[in-house]
Amino acid sequence: MTGTLGKHEQVLQVVRETTAEVFSTMLAMSVTETSSSIETGNTTTNAGLMAVVGMSGAVSGSGCLCVSGALACRIASRFLMAEIEEINDDVLDAISELCNMIVGNLKTSLEDQYGPMGLSLPTVVYGKDYRTRNSSLCERINFSFLYQEDGLREEIKIVVCLVTDKLDIHN
Repeated sequence: MTGTLGKHEQVLQVVRETTAEVFSTMLAMSVTETSSSIETGNTTTNAGLMAVVGMSGAVSGSGCLCVSGALACRIASRFLMAEIEEINDDVLDAISELCNMIVGNLKTSLEDQYGPMGLSLPTVVYGKDYRTRNSSLCERINFSFLYQEDGLREEIKIVVCLVTDKLDIHN
C-alpha cells in the first residue's frame, strides 16, 4: 500500500539534498533521484550491501543505504583514492560512513524541530539475497537514485523508516 508523500516533505527534502550533496562533495559522483514512495509493507528483498543507522529520541526509526557490490567498490575507491575491486572491510566501512552522513543529516534536521535524538553505530549487511523487515509501526519512505558513469549504471536505494504513531511529524 502506498501513502502520500506530501506529509513527509521535510524528510523528503533533507534526504534528497543530502544524498546529492554527499555524493557530489565526498565522492565527486553525480546521482539523480528517479523516484520516491511511501510503503506500509515492511519486508523487502535485497542484494548487494545495505548499511543501517538507527535513530532514537523524539523521532525513532532508521535509515538504510542499499547499493550493489560493484557500486560499493567504486564508492570505497573514491573515498580512499585507491582502486578497490572486491568487497572487503574498507568497502564496508565506506558504505557505513556514507549512510551515517545521510542519516546523521536527517537526524540533525529533525532535532531542530523535535528535540535531541541519538544515532546508532552503522551496521552493514551484504550478500546475494536477503530480506529485511521493519516494524509494522513504521512508514517506509523509499528513495531511488541513479548513478551513471564509465559504463556503470546502478540504482541506489535509500530507505527511511519512521515511527509516526507516537509523534506526528506530518506538520
